[in-house]
Amino acid sequence: MPESILVVDDDPDIARFVEVNLRSAGYEVSVAGDGEEALERAAEIRPDLVLLDVMMPRLDGFEVAQRLRKNPQTANTSIIMLTAKALSSDKVTGLQSGADDYIIKPFDPIELLARVKGTLRRAKEMRNLSPLTGMPGNIRIQEEIERQVREHRPFAVLYVDLDNFKTYNDKYGFVRGDRLIQGTARMIQDAVIANDHDGFVGHVGGDDFVAVVEPDRAEVVA
Repeated sequence: MPESILVVDDDPDIARFVEVNLRSAGYEVSVAGDGEEALERAAEIRPDLVLLDVMMPRLDGFEVAQRLRKNPQTANTSIIMLTAKALSSDKVTGLQSGADDYIIKPFDPIELLARVKGTLRRAKEMRNLSPLTGMPGNIRIQEEIERQVREHRPFAVLYVDLDNFKTYNDKYGFVRGDRLIQGTARMIQDAVIANDHDGFVGHVGGDDFVAVVEPDRAEVVA
C-alpha cells in the first residue's frame, strides 16, 4: 500500500506541481486549499505525511501544525513546512510548531522527493523503536535478518533472555524492572559495538533481545 501524503497550499499551481511530482514517485496524494480544510482532511484520511504551506488564509501553517500535534488522531503524522520565507526565525517557529522538516520555495522536485522520502523513513524507524530502550523492534529485527539472507552474508543470531525477570519485577516493582531492562540494553549494545561495528541489536520486548553479528564474533559478544 503506497504511503499517503496531504498537500496543503492555497496556491493551486504549486499544489498541483507538488501533487504531480509525488504521484509520479508512487505516493497517494490528497490536496487541501487552506488550513481548516487541511485539519478536516487530515482527520479523515490520516495521512503518513502533511506538506504544509505556511502563509495561508483562515489558518496559517504554524497553527495547523500545532493543532495536528494536539489531535490524537494526527499527533504522530509527519509534517514538512513549505514556505517562501528563508528567515531562521520562521524555521525555528515551524519546528517549534511541530514540523519535522522545512523546505524553502522555490524548490527543486528532486529535493522535495528526497526530503519526503527521508522524513517518512525516519518516521517509520521511530515507529519501529522500542519506547523503553529506543532499540529497533520486531519489524526491524525481521528486516535485518531478511537483509542478511538476501545479501547472502554469513551471520549469527544471539538471543538474550533474563532469567527470573518476572520474579524480580514482582518483588521490586515495574520502575526498577524498566531500569534493569534499559541497563541490559546498554550492556548488549556496548558488547556488540566493541566486537562488531556492523552488528545489529534489537529489543523483541520485555526481557528479550536479539543481536545479529558476524559468525566469528558471536562467541566473543556472548
